[in-house]
Amino acid sequence: MRFIALAALLLTSAADAKPAQKPVPPLVVSGGAPLPNSLPNLDAVLAMMDKMFPALPDPDPARLALARRAVTVMWPDGSYGKMMTGMMGGMFNRALQLKNSDLAAMGTPAKQSTVAANADLSLHDQAVAKDPYFDQRMAAMRDVLNEEASKASLIIDPHMRDGLAHAMARRFDARQLTDIDAFFATPSGRALAGQYMQLWVDPDTLRSLFQSMPEMIKLMPDIMAKMKAANDKFPAPPKTPTTARP
Repeated sequence: MRFIALAALLLTSAADAKPAQKPVPPLVVSGGAPLPNSLPNLDAVLAMMDKMFPALPDPDPARLALARRAVTVMWPDGSYGKMMTGMMGGMFNRALQLKNSDLAAMGTPAKQSTVAANADLSLHDQAVAKDPYFDQRMAAMRDVLNEEASKASLIIDPHMRDGLAHAMARRFDARQLTDIDAFFATPSGRALAGQYMQLWVDPDTLRSLFQSMPEMIKLMPDIMAKMKAANDKFPAPPKTPTTARP
């Protein structure tokens, strides 16, 4: 949430941004086509991902067919676009309602002159004060993002269904997959399956996750102590590197 708030803060300051003094060098990607931003070589990234997540033998065809039927309901066309636009749009709108005092409480320094002049206005109100067309501009940009998210879904959704089908076919046997399909065929099952993935980015779910952070932070000193104890069981690495073992 802090990241979203800072992103909103950056957008409200966009009118004050200055052009970069040095041009960003083009990068070489798959097929040799340059992109305007500095990104890693996509062929190298895909090769690394292939090593980290190597392809496994296909599961039993019968189980895979049952799993494909289930994921068709779990991940219908347009799921990725709806999930991303729903999550990011809602968080961005709420982040714009944050005030300087909210950001200061999170440790984000606010300009004293801005605080005094704006009387602790929200990020949205500060942006509108700088740009009378801020709301229209954001609405136009959101329309573009929604349209592009729909296009991205056309690419991502089939891949997600294929991956989920293979994963389910490995984890569940034929009887279990048959039961899952039977449940998904019911009105209640279809309703659950169609929204299951979106439940993970629902505001209630994310709020509960963030509420666990204070308790998780309390665990960190003990975790770090145990990690140090595990490391101290072995001699410190030599200062001069040795030849790596094959």
